[in-house]
Amino acid sequence: MSERVPTEQSKCGLLTAYRPYLPAILTLGGAVFVAIGLFAGQGAQSGAVFQWLRFVGAAMAAIGAFWSGHRQVKAGADNRARDQKIIELSGRVYDQLTGGDSFCHGYPWFSTDGPTVFQWIFIHSGQFPLTDVSVRICNLDRTDGQMNLLGRTLALGTLFPGRAHHQGPTEVRLPSHGFNLFFLARNGSWTQEIRWVEQPTALLVANRVVRDGAALTQPLLKEISPEFPRRLPDEDAWNDPPPYISQTGASQ
Repeated sequence: MSERVPTEQSKCGLLTAYRPYLPAILTLGGAVFVAIGLFAGQGAQSGAVFQWLRFVGAAMAAIGAFWSGHRQVKAGADNRARDQKIIELSGRVYDQLTGGDSFCHGYPWFSTDGPTVFQWIFIHSGQFPLTDVSVRICNLDRTDGQMNLLGRTLALGTLFPGRAHHQGPTEVRLPSHGFNLFFLARNGSWTQEIRWVEQPTALLVANRVVRDGAALTQPLLKEISPEFPRRLPDEDAWNDPPPYISQTGASQ
């Protein structure tokens, strides 16, 4: 029967298996050397060999203790990094399910259905999909003697990053418009105030989106055309209904 000769692969496997115990083995070996040097080197006849044995043993024990402590510190740092990575991945999965800090806002889309109507287009902003989105649209125009505070509610469903969502039915198109849009989704709610004035060569828009509960001075989105005819405060709601007129008093 032939004798089995250890191969390089088996040697590497054995070294890998015992590698975690090397600091403890080194510390134990150093302690043994120190003990031998102390007990065998007692008396007046103790030679320099035992002194060197105690020195080498103490050095081995110190190196083993330092090695073990370094491994513990490194293992703790690796565990913290792994935990942080797990937290980040969990947060990303949660954001994918809820929408994270994404939001959407409405914008008028002047289609070819006729010069007297327009439709809403809802634009996604952020890196996560928005789910279970609904919006309540309130027209600030006082055509019936009072603002339409209740408005009408649309179910938008799911909005994806980089895409826009068209939604009918059509709205009556006027030279000057003011709308408040109240959005609700799985990741929370936010409010949009949009005002615009149509001119022959340009559309002057004032648009602000604020997450509910946040300060008006910290909007998610704020766009105001420099030529917009009405001053709009930063710290108050834009409550003025249309029509929006210039400082000279002429209707736009």
